[in-house]
Amino acid sequence: MPTAQARYSELESDRNNFLERARASSRLTLPWLIPSSNSPDNKNMDTYPVPWNGIGARGVLNLASRMLLALLPPTQQFFRFSLDQAELAKQGIPPEAKSKFEEALSQVERLVLREIEASNDRVVFHEALLHLLVAGNVLLYVGQEGLRAYHLSRYVCGRDSMGNPVEAVICEVLPVHTLPQAAKDLLEQEDQELKGILQDEPLPQKDYEKTVKIYTYVEWKGKTVHWHQELKGQTIPGTEGRAPIDVSPWLPLRMVRVDGQPYGIGYIEAAALADLQTVEALAQAVAEGALASSKLLFLVRPSGVTKAADLAKAPNGSFVTGDINDVQALQLQKSQDLQVAMQGKQQIEARLSQAFMLADVRDSERTTAEEVRLQALQIENSLGSIYSVLQVEFQVPYVSRKLDILTRAKKVPALPKELVKPVMTVGLAAVGRGNDLEQIVRFITTLGQTLGPEALQTFVNPSELITRLAYSMGIDVLGLVKTEDELAQEQQAAQQQAQQQQLMQSPMADPQKLANAASTVQDMAAPQEPPAEPPA
Repeated sequence: MPTAQARYSELESDRNNFLERARASSRLTLPWLIPSSNSPDNKNMDTYPVPWNGIGARGVLNLASRMLLALLPPTQQFFRFSLDQAELAKQGIPPEAKSKFEEALSQVERLVLREIEASNDRVVFHEALLHLLVAGNVLLYVGQEGLRAYHLSRYVCGRDSMGNPVEAVICEVLPVHTLPQAAKDLLEQEDQELKGILQDEPLPQKDYEKTVKIYTYVEWKGKTVHWHQELKGQTIPGTEGRAPIDVSPWLPLRMVRVDGQPYGIGYIEAAALADLQTVEALAQAVAEGALASSKLLFLVRPSGVTKAADLAKAPNGSFVTGDINDVQALQLQKSQDLQVAMQGKQQIEARLSQAFMLADVRDSERTTAEEVRLQALQIENSLGSIYSVLQVEFQVPYVSRKLDILTRAKKVPALPKELVKPVMTVGLAAVGRGNDLEQIVRFITTLGQTLGPEALQTFVNPSELITRLAYSMGIDVLGLVKTEDELAQEQQAAQQQAQQQQLMQSPMADPQKLANAASTVQDMAAPQEPPAEPPA
């Protein structure tokens, strides 16, 4: 079996093709994101070209922020555990026990969300989204200590014909003094110059800046993923690991899937690279033309009576002997050409604003809130293809991995995998709920305008309408909206109260009957306690 370093060298040539295309997108958006060198140490980060136009950078940052809030919202539960109804029926679990299962699952959901909120996963995932948008690829590691992102310049990978990952090799350049003791012992055996040095405390200055390459080899075999780390062709003791494929800590992500390719395509290359190149050239031409036009120069006739030296030395408001026809300001006479470039630049920037989901609300006094809401809904719908890929390759494996970490740490109970499945409620699901909300609102509005408000009261079930509106908005109605039983109890109590008032207003009312009626109303208004369970 070849070493991880040899396998990295074999797969590097295929990776470099996608890496060069990623650099072309990075130069027009975020030049600092992808280094100009293929070396994983990123020593050339201090020099990079600055683009002439900033719409690419603003667009990428806006898209990354929008996707981060959509996939991992901080103020909303972005997943829930769903029960398999067929499996419940197969195991003979009665329907009345479903509510107890759902209540227990809601507690587990809150524990997982609390663990995510306390970690730095959102910060790392935002970095990963930037690389997905520009480079189209990133490798995530979901460990017990948190989330970590590996850039395309630091890893290579291979996939099968279905797009499933088969292997991945990560190359890291680490200082010698930061290595674990097992790696230091192995390094001493391979490198005679370091023999005995790594045991010294502190490390000598001449050896303090020494670095070595650590290779991490990850392989997917059947339903299990295996990994280990190598140093100078030798496996580092204690770095071997394995996990079921459904809770794998290694997540190689892609932005745009390409059939038969081990790597994906970035959003910039797929949707905005041509316009970015054009607007970059136009922005440079307009900027340089404006700088040349702003330069102030005066021409003096050589044979005229006006002397240039007198004009240069004369203070403001003084008198100089000369002829006004001898002096003329230098003009480029290129304003019309620059205007054509400016118009073309504005048209392309408008297209880029749509590609980058930059909100461009119509500037008028009659712009309504409904128009702004519909435009925001269209923007979210345009991200549906991106959400679909990230839901399969990131959201579901990420939640499964987090749940596995908490289960092994004894923080949450183990859930039966055949009964419980994580279901995402944001991203692509939120887009679907947004469409449902729009259709429900349009239906109710059209029905009310066509048949009148009386038709809504006659034909529409209010409780079902409230439930569907709340679901399409992602709102939990438990404890918020009154149930049918609560409404029936309140209606019955109101009827009893009305009967009591009628009896009290009657001149022939019996005091004993009034007391009995008041006692009945109080009993109806009191909360009903559940019946006691029979002894086991």
